Parts: sequence; structure tokens; C-alpha cells
Amino acid sequence: MNKYTVMAVGLVLSLGLVAGCGSSDGDDSGAKPKYGSSAGPDAAAPKGPAYKGPAIPGLAAKPAWSLPPAHAIDLGDTLLFVKDAQGKYALGRGYAWEPVDGSVGTLHFTDDPEPATLEFRDVKTGAVRKSLKVTTDRVAATTWHDGVKAVAVFARATTESDGLSKEKTTSTVTVYGSDGAELGKATTEGDEFDVREGHIIQQDGDASLKLTPIEGGPAGKVTCTGQLARCSFDARTNEIDGGQAHAPLITGKYAFHVENASTYEDDPEQLVMTELATGKTVWSTADVTPPKGVDLDKDGKRTSGALRVLDVRDGRVLTAWGAGAFAPDTWVTATYDIAGGKQVGGSSKYSYGDSPTDTINTEGSSVFTPDHTLAAAHTEEGTAVWRPADGHEVWAQKEGEKAMTPLRFSPNGVLYGSTKEDDFSERVFLAVDGRTKKVLAKSLPEQNLPLFSQPSGYGYISTDKGFFVFPSQGQ
Repeated sequence: MNKYTVMAVGLVLSLGLVAGCGSSDGDDSGAKPKYGSSAGPDAAAPKGPAYKGPAIPGLAAKPAWSLPPAHAIDLGDTLLFVKDAQGKYALGRGYAWEPVDGSVGTLHFTDDPEPATLEFRDVKTGAVRKSLKVTTDRVAATTWHDGVKAVAVFARATTESDGLSKEKTTSTVTVYGSDGAELGKATTEGDEFDVREGHIIQQDGDASLKLTPIEGGPAGKVTCTGQLARCSFDARTNEIDGGQAHAPLITGKYAFHVENASTYEDDPEQLVMTELATGKTVWSTADVTPPKGVDLDKDGKRTSGALRVLDVRDGRVLTAWGAGAFAPDTWVTATYDIAGGKQVGGSSKYSYGDSPTDTINTEGSSVFTPDHTLAAAHTEEGTAVWRPADGHEVWAQKEGEKAMTPLRFSPNGVLYGSTKEDDFSERVFLAVDGRTKKVLAKSLPEQNLPLFSQPSGYGYISTDKGFFVFPSQGQ
């Protein structure tokens, strides 16, 4: 994806990414059942349809439980379902700006706030732990502080013009945790905003983002710098979009911004990580040495402005650097220690297939196992699997093989992906052993590619026959 494609997408996002968001007035109708071993209001695991599909590598042969056709938001130890006033489960299909990992972003959407029921079901048994009646026009996946999975329930209210005043829209957002308990609630003007990490995220001019804590407190601001700088928030990837530089906007107690996020750049763009509470800089790509394989000019500056932060965890930053001005689709990954700024382990260098239809975060990125011990990159030759900790390549496809696009890992290392015979053929979905490259299944229906809930390791699929939840293979 070239710089101008990214900027165009960022502009579209900033203009209308989350139009239609709103909040709830939660009415707790399931407060009596105790969260934990109790089955909840339904008092028993659901008895849904029987699974008659193919065996799925990485999962047990039989599901632990099932429901009629439905989709869910994964909250870790629970799955969140939405029922409309007629008792029908939301399917969560067809909404724009969905996450790139295949999970559900927006589960329920209506033009105006309507009654709905939230069901928090135990991921292992399917028993309802809590049920809440709300009035909402949108239910979406989000995160609370430190990446804790949560659900945001929106409701809009519009005050019509009296003939002289302007029509006014306000939106209320209520965030619930996996146990159905309310984590925070806030009301804001308008409906063009997003919710992440316990903050309302709003565009504030071309180069700034306003971050307002949902539980109260002063709003903060993230500003990208540079001549005619632009930056925005991409809810599909949860990244700040600053031209050629991308990073998680908020990750735990840190936030990122872009220096020299310019449309006319004299110097390479830099990613700067600051303390979310204070704005103090704690790490910057400007202060570290680019990994081996990144081209530098005679002044020691990078010849490419392309730069990404892929992950921040355990005191380390995982990065991807554009290899050079004349290698726009080649990236070099490297891990750095936050405290000392030194590179940890080696690096991996990959060339990615250039696609004119690629408008989201796929180039320069990887898919990870849940414990982040393995990553799979989508390269020109297909899939390459590597270790983020030390940059070691585990295996890679070679010329002459059917190039596989990696999609996601199971907790036990099964990698699911897709292949195509040519540009005009349909995609074929398969599963391989992520550590050995052994093909485990060469033709899976797309609906049967599982998502996985952590920390249980249970996998789930949603098909036109039903919603099925499986233990991990061997559990």
C-alpha cells in the first residue's frame, strides 16, 4: 500500500468512520445469578443444533455447545450475544469497517435505538451468566484499559431544530465487562467517534485526536507533527494512521503519535510512544538504530519513511521498517527493549505482494499465535513463519508452491490460511501445522475457519446451520 492510498483511507475514516454510533440505558434483568459456577438465568447449557461439518484441525471433534445461527463478541471467558425484541440473535454481518482479523466489530445495528437483550454466555458451557435489557442502536466490541475485552452499547438522541437552532445529536456509550458489570458510561455530542481502551476517540482537526476517558477526567490529545500533517484513527486495526507510519493509538498506559507525519517530507517519519497520562516520551524510533537490512543514505537517515509498530508487551516494542525507497513492499521486523532502546535478537526481512486493492493493514504486518511465540507473514512467495522474540525464521514458502495467505493461528499452533490457483479462481481455505508446515486440511469451508477465545483456548464458528463452540484439540 503506498503512502497516498493510506492517506486517502485515513481521510475517509476521519470523515465518516463511525457515523451512527450511540449508547444504552442498561436495565439489569439478570442480577440475581452469581457470576462464576452458576449457570445463570437459563440454568443450563443450551441445546442447539448438532454439528455435521468437517473436522477442524486444532479443535475437538465435537462441539461443547451450540446455538441457532448467531454471531458473538468474544469477551474472553464469556461470549456476548444480542437478541432483538423478537428474540432473534444478531448475525453481525455486512457492517463496514470490521476488524481485519475476522472477528466481530459491530454485532448489532439499527437506525434508531430499540429494545434488545444482551446475553453473556460462559464460553465453555454456553450457560447464560448474565442477561441485560438495553435500548440501543449499536452494540460493538471494544477494549477497556490495558486491552481488557469489553462491549460498548450505544444510543443516540436527536433534538430537532425549533426553526432557528440547529438539530443536535448526542450519543451515550456504556461499556460492560465480560461479567456484564458496567465499567463506565459517558455522553458526548455528535455520533462520529470511536471507543477504545476506555476512551472516546474523536478527530480534532486534521492532525490531532481527542481522547476522553469514559469514567471521567480531563481529555487528552494526540497530535502528529510535520508540514501539512494528517493523522487519524483506523478502528479496523486500532492504529493511528500517520501517512507511512502506523502504530496502536493506545496500548496499555502508552499512546503513540507520529513525528513528521507530513505530505511533503524532508525527514523520515518517526513513531513516538508517550505515557498516556502525562505525555512524557518513553520510546521513539528516532532514538534507536534501524535493524540490519534497512537502507540508509549518506547522512545515516532511512531512505524509506514506511514504519510500523506491530505490538507492545512485556517491556518490548515489535516494529516493522520499510527496507528502502526502491523497495516499497519490503519490510524488516525487529524487537526493541523499551527501557534501554537496544534491539533484542535478530530481524526478519520479507517482501510483500503489492496489491492495488490493499487499503488496510496487511503489508508490513503479521498474524500471531495468542501467546505471541510465533508470527506468520504474508510475503511475495506466500507464508513465512518466524519468531518475534529473536527474528528467527521457522519456515517459509518457496517459488513454485501455492502461495498461502495466513489468516490466524490457534492456541496450539495450527495456522489457517487461503490459496488461489490464479487471480480468477475462488479462494481455497486450509490448515497447516505452524511449526512444521505440514498440511492438516486442504479444503475447509470459509465458515468453518474458527476464531479463538482466550484464555480458554476454545474455538468457535458461525455458519448458516448454527453457532458452534469447540474445546481445543486435546482438551
